[in-house]
Amino acid sequence: LSLLHQDVLEVDWQAMAKEVDATQLSVIGNLPYYITSQILFSLIDASPRIKRAVITLQLEVAERICSPPGCKAYGILSVVS
Repeated sequence: LSLLHQDVLEVDWQAMAKEVDATQLSVIGNLPYYITSQILFSLIDASPRIKRAVITLQLEVAERICSPPGCKAYGILSVVS
């Protein structure tokens, strides 16, 4: 187990996997509301290097992720995730 304390918006997931000698990473965190989308997009882009991500986020973000087409909360997070 390697614990890294780092700015999540600055992470190079592929370099981090090499640094800790892992093919895939586990990511755990409590995401701040104002940058949740940026972090989620980063994790999605790095999905080949992410084995699992255990995150907490605000209800409003979860609702946007789960929203069906035509719903007021439907948006890019709904489509991508």
